Amino acid sequence: MQFFFILKNSLLLPRKDALFQLNRVSMRNTIAYVFIVMFILQVPDMISAIVKMDKHIGMPKEIYILNLIVSYPLLFIFATIIGISLLAALSLLLVFMLNRKLAYPYIWKVTTYSLTIPIIMYHVLLEPLALDYSLAEIIFILFFLLLMYRIITIYPKYNGKIR
Repeated sequence: MQFFFILKNSLLLPRKDALFQLNRVSMRNTIAYVFIVMFILQVPDMISAIVKMDKHIGMPKEIYILNLIVSYPLLFIFATIIGISLLAALSLLLVFMLNRKLAYPYIWKVTTYSLTIPIIMYHVLLEPLALDYSLAEIIFILFFLLLMYRIITIYPKYNGKIR
């Protein structure tokens, strides 16, 4: 798995050389990258949920921990895949508006990689500031769209001619 290679190039986006290096990464490694990043992001929340657990939760401690270990990661991964797909659809709309010819699977991969910086920014800068969630999400999405705009404009315009 090329986790650190992907992470390094994701942090260098929207540079052209980083984008073309990430273009060579397989979809299997992209999915593995998503899972590893999501695992790293959810570990502090899981530890916090276990530490703050009361006896007043209405279920035995063992069932709560088992539910936290099994259900929470699956739900988190499902929500992540759906979120990436929706943001990729938004990016595809941007592709059409900018008149570029890029396929959805490629946009999905690029969306995954371009989310690295906004997610780090969200967890490191916006969460500790205790901003209103709607404001933090607006900042997150605007930064993501700016990054995707810069990535998409690297590719030449589609003129509709067949070579």
